[in-house]
Amino acid sequence: MDFGFDDDQELLRTSTRGFLERRNPVARIRTRLEAPEVFVRDVWREGAELGWTALLVPEEYGGGSVSAQPLIDLVVIAEEFGRALQPGPLVPTNVVADALVRSGSGQQRQEFLPGIADGSIVAAWCGNSDGTADRAAVGVRARSDGSGYTCSGTAGYVQDAAVADAMLVAVETDAGLGHLIVAADTPGISVRPLLGLDLTRRFAEVRFDEVAVPASSLVGGISGSDAVWERAFALATVLQAAQAVGAAEHLFATTVDYLSERIQFGRTIASFQAIKHRLADLLVCVEAMRAAAHYAALAVADDLDDAREAVATAGAYVTETHAMLCGECVQLTGGIGFTWEHDLHLFLRRARVDEVLLGDPAWHRERLCALVADADTQRVED
Repeated sequence: MDFGFDDDQELLRTSTRGFLERRNPVARIRTRLEAPEVFVRDVWREGAELGWTALLVPEEYGGGSVSAQPLIDLVVIAEEFGRALQPGPLVPTNVVADALVRSGSGQQRQEFLPGIADGSIVAAWCGNSDGTADRAAVGVRARSDGSGYTCSGTAGYVQDAAVADAMLVAVETDAGLGHLIVAADTPGISVRPLLGLDLTRRFAEVRFDEVAVPASSLVGGISGSDAVWERAFALATVLQAAQAVGAAEHLFATTVDYLSERIQFGRTIASFQAIKHRLADLLVCVEAMRAAAHYAALAVADDLDDAREAVATAGAYVTETHAMLCGECVQLTGGIGFTWEHDLHLFLRRARVDEVLLGDPAWHRERLCALVADADTQRVED
């Protein structure tokens, strides 16, 4: 297990950061905060050429990674997305791509993966009705008629559903959980945009009103759908945590810079002992976030025995600490940090939303406790 980034991954980071600073800086994102859509498809297509959507896709479908660790390569990009407050479906599109690579049929892979890899297909992940990781909250029901499925119900808080071309939909069937890959323009699918705290991303409610899809849309079969769900949830949690790490690193660095320049009582604010103590505590938090997120990514990438525990740890710690850090940075920067013109509130908004997406910290802590208890029970029985 390698905890460091190699030269190719650092080049990927440098290239992604430079591209985002040129093509879609926060100043440009700000001009679209109150627009119906903040996503820019041209930027997405160009970013796909840097590998944003291709790292988890095999070369035969137009993908490929820069190293032998495609998920870790993707973590590099996710950190840069968080640092630059980027909109766009980085998480859901890669979740869908991974599900198709691991569990999709040859036909499904051929139909969707090349477009996902080159950025021409934007994919959305319709998990459950409340946007969490609760398996019991799946809100779309699918009836089988032998030749296909008829879907009815609602998926909630679906990121970038309004611009999606394809959707991976979790459904309840008479035989259990299933996943269907469907075109977003299939008759009966409607998207209702939702207002939210995070102004840099868009979420929507996706309704399915007697949507008919062929049996060939089923991904992984019914018996394999629990594994599809677990993998999608783990991957999304890892990428969300990586974005939080990138954002936290950037916020901490910019806050230190501000405090090192701001003069009060004839001295820089950063020279005050109380401020130094607070900054030291925040630096510890940033490093702990990085450790939790990176280990979770490596554990999932290498299919380690404790991968689920690592994901639960990242889900419990990283988003909660990120939100706390954002609030601390607002306080430390004083009056300027409370203004609309400063970018801090945009980071804080995203961090607060991430706290409740994919399970809140309390949910992840309960999951972690259950996993540890199960592991202890298994050791005793063995």
